[in-house]
Amino acid sequence: MTATASSALNRNELPPHLDENLLTPRFYTTEFDKASKTDLEIARQDFEAMFKEMEADYNLKHFDRKASLERLNELSKEDKAVYESYLVRSVVSEFSGFLLFKEISNRFKKSGRAELGQFFTFLARDEARHAGFLGRALKSEGINVDLPNLPKKRAATFFPLSWVLYSLYLSEKIGYWRYILINRHLKAHPEKVCAPLFDFFEPWCQDENRHGDCINMMMRCWPGMTKGFRGKILSRFFLWTVFLTHTLTVCERGEFYTLLGIDPVLFDEEVIIQTNNTSKNAFPWVYKFEDGKFLEMRIKILNAFRDWRESSRLSKPIALAKFISLILRQFALPMEKTNAVRYGQ
Repeated sequence: MTATASSALNRNELPPHLDENLLTPRFYTTEFDKASKTDLEIARQDFEAMFKEMEADYNLKHFDRKASLERLNELSKEDKAVYESYLVRSVVSEFSGFLLFKEISNRFKKSGRAELGQFFTFLARDEARHAGFLGRALKSEGINVDLPNLPKKRAATFFPLSWVLYSLYLSEKIGYWRYILINRHLKAHPEKVCAPLFDFFEPWCQDENRHGDCINMMMRCWPGMTKGFRGKILSRFFLWTVFLTHTLTVCERGEFYTLLGIDPVLFDEEVIIQTNNTSKNAFPWVYKFEDGKFLEMRIKILNAFRDWRESSRLSKPIALAKFISLILRQFALPMEKTNAVRYGQ
């Protein structure tokens, strides 16, 4: 689809490569009034350190607006579609983060929380840069995604503040590990760099890492979110949800990783292992991977998911029941307590 054709999309139509299903990036809203009551004094030292780091804006000149983002090599029609699909999903995800951070920033400022307002302005700034850069890459492909109007076509999902902080932390940290592992692979295999966009991944992923640290600091300002049974069930639920979604997304859309010469199943496993390990710095509990059951069950879940999608109408309920049984068994697998710093306890 050309830029001209894309700009003529009906108000209710989604951009090319973006369908509506459980694995599609979404827009979020939360308890903004509750967020404005964040007690910064609980983590004042950490907040000031993170504020200075974000204010330094290390990637100010990284996203070169004059850099060519066209493909280095002529891709086949199929590979072109795979690359474009990745770009569309990524730009929607980054723009979703920008909107959420920007709205949180505005609400903080209206509530007289200038420090927190500026802090989230920094976060929104980074997400906007990422979305803008991905948007430029899409324009090089002849696709113009109307980002400002996209939220009007898709209803925002409401999450309580605790859900937002847990999911945001994981989203940023798992994003970091995706970017850094892709970057390391392409450094080792430069012949697989099919577009100059990937040259920007290394400092880019550091934005994701810093954002995760910022959200970790915010979680420490709400010690009740990580205490007792509530902390354990939130840790379990969001680690499981994010890992399950990652497995289904990466492996179901594995063509992108194959295009880069990456085995999607092994890539998914490494990202999950590293993210679970990193989460020990923020969550009171993480999954225990030593026995290998969680990682092994991913393959059974993936196969059951594919069976469900490909089964006939008559056999669909049985296939769905098997899929649900497997994911619930994975959800209940053993966890281990961490030594994450939690203030106010």
